[in-house]
Amino acid sequence: MNSVWSIISSSWMYALILAISLSGLVIIDLRLRLVAFESGSPHFSSTLSPRQKATLATCLSLVGFFLIWDILGIVLKIFSTNPRYTLGLNLFTPDLPIEELLFLIMLSYVSLLTYFGSVRLHERHRNKAK
Repeated sequence: MNSVWSIISSSWMYALILAISLSGLVIIDLRLRLVAFESGSPHFSSTLSPRQKATLATCLSLVGFFLIWDILGIVLKIFSTNPRYTLGLNLFTPDLPIEELLFLIMLSYVSLLTYFGSVRLHERHRNKAK
């Protein structure tokens, strides 16, 4: 129990929560086939489908936008980080921890899942009405 508590109260906790959350999103996507696994088998292939390319481009664009947003916030002294709660691996500046990149990936992915999930629900509702 002591070792579990040391992990929970350590700098690994936020990164662990993000990794578990991202894993859950991938499982939801695999199950519902909304974004990256929209059709066919759930196995990865060497070529990306058009939807997978669009998903990757959208996620990279959103992550890039929010990284610039974060860097501007750090430069303007709006954002800061408490190193006690991070792994200590930073991007570009001491106030931009690697966990922020994981969070932005998760934010982009959950946004896409939400959008395509709502589109699917709308289509099902519309088809039932006919």
